[in-house]
Amino acid sequence: MSEGLLALLPLLAAWVAMVDEGVGRSPWPLLALTTAQSGVLIWRRRFPLAVLVVVSGLEVTLVALNQEVLVGVVVAAAALGAWGRRIQQGIGLALGLGLLAFGMAVSVGGGTRPADAALAITAVAVMFTGFWLVGRAGARQRGRITALTAYSRRLAAERELAAQRAAADERALLARELHDILNHSVTAMVLDADATAETGDDAETRAALRRLATTGRDSLAELRRLLGVLRKTSAVGAHDPLVLPRRLDQLDELVRAMPDGARVTVARHGAARPLDASVEQAAYRVVQESLTNVLKHAGPVAVVVSLAYTTDRLTVRVWNAPPAAGRPPLRGSGLGLVGMRERVELVGGSLRAGPGGDGGFEVRAILPVRSAA
Repeated sequence: MSEGLLALLPLLAAWVAMVDEGVGRSPWPLLALTTAQSGVLIWRRRFPLAVLVVVSGLEVTLVALNQEVLVGVVVAAAALGAWGRRIQQGIGLALGLGLLAFGMAVSVGGGTRPADAALAITAVAVMFTGFWLVGRAGARQRGRITALTAYSRRLAAERELAAQRAAADERALLARELHDILNHSVTAMVLDADATAETGDDAETRAALRRLATTGRDSLAELRRLLGVLRKTSAVGAHDPLVLPRRLDQLDELVRAMPDGARVTVARHGAARPLDASVEQAAYRVVQESLTNVLKHAGPVAVVVSLAYTTDRLTVRVWNAPPAAGRPPLRGSGLGLVGMRERVELVGGSLRAGPGGDGGFEVRAILPVRSAA
């Protein structure tokens, strides 16, 4: 809308001049020439130098008719500054200032006092150059905005890629941990069967078969989960197969290993019981990563770790008090939360994380309860 109004300025200026002062001769040349200027100015973005040349030529004709408007020339000068290439800028400035110098010479030759002619031409030259500088300033601002937009898009793409890599790393690590769990279960089944076959009587054999059936069902459940993970993962990250998977009964040991000054309280609600190894591993990792984030972002503040067991789910909640006053905020990449969410969702749970109403931070994970017993 504003671009169209700028193109119409020469014609509007001509109408204002006709209404305000009147035209001593036929108004049609003035209207025709300013209409031509407005039509040419429509193309000022695409052909800024050519538009300036044509508009200036039409303005010379208006000056010869003693009906100059000058509006079209300054609009074309601003467009040249905004959209012209470097070589076009130089040519356009030389053309505009050269025409003004020629006009001053013609005026002096026609009998105008040199001082008056110089004053008038200088005023027009300052106006021409000023509008060109305005266009240049707009071009620089537009360039900065374009660069900032491209930078923001690149940052968003990099964050998305980093989040995808973190999720892939977490899936790969979980797949290898599930592999270790299955390896342990199958090894236990083989040893139990061999021992019973060598020394067991009928009662011991039946008990061993029940243990094998239970362990086999649990292993099949873990195997289905493992295959689901492996369909979406790649072999990345470091993993030590000699490290046993962590379980929730080791939380107290994790809390005792926290640095001095950390005040962590562990609360258990409901009837705690053994769960699938992958579910316990996911819950343990949520608590471990949350405590690490608290130390990194909030410092040694009060932390409450809550484990709430119900018949069908385990709710893990880690809440920390607000950081101490005056502590500078530490901004992280957020990939730890991405990994936690990926791990929890892969075992069928959900995770929410965000600031609490009191200024602290809360992580809440809901995990399905599939009893290992």
